[in-house]
Amino acid sequence: MVNIACVASITGAQIMLAARGTRAVMIGLLGTAMGVSTLVGSLLANKLVDMVPTGRLIAGALALFAVSQMPLLFLHSYAAILICQILAGLPFPALNAGLLGFLYGKTPDNMQGRASAVFETTVGILGAIVPAAVGWLLQQPGLGFTAVMGMAVVCAMAGLVVALIGPLRRISTPDQWSESEL
Repeated sequence: MVNIACVASITGAQIMLAARGTRAVMIGLLGTAMGVSTLVGSLLANKLVDMVPTGRLIAGALALFAVSQMPLLFLHSYAAILICQILAGLPFPALNAGLLGFLYGKTPDNMQGRASAVFETTVGILGAIVPAAVGWLLQQPGLGFTAVMGMAVVCAMAGLVVALIGPLRRISTPDQWSESEL
């Protein structure tokens, strides 16, 4: 769900801006700004993963992503997109470090390859379908970028609900992962 939300948001913004005639360098700066915010987030990720229980970290990162994208349901200016994408990039390194660290930390060594194949295949297939869905939504009269951002927000919120009501919310800090069960 998280990857669908992220890919929809980024791809939707890029395609919509290109269709509007936004200069390519400005679209490139959007990706650069999100990359820099993700880099800043990565500088904080280790500390956050060690200090904040992973379940709370996952929920917090998803909440920040969802909230950062909600303005784009109503605002479609370049400045709004830039600010929202910068905010969206901040929590992803901690989210990935916590979630994937736990997944691979709990997976026995002899199952690492299988776990990776299942995870990466699932994410890859869904990630490959999202740009086509985004392109289709952008072409629909009356839907456009608002529908794309609606898809991103709904997917982020669905991920947040799963994190809050499921066993994910009980995942502790890495020093206690060996005791955690899902």
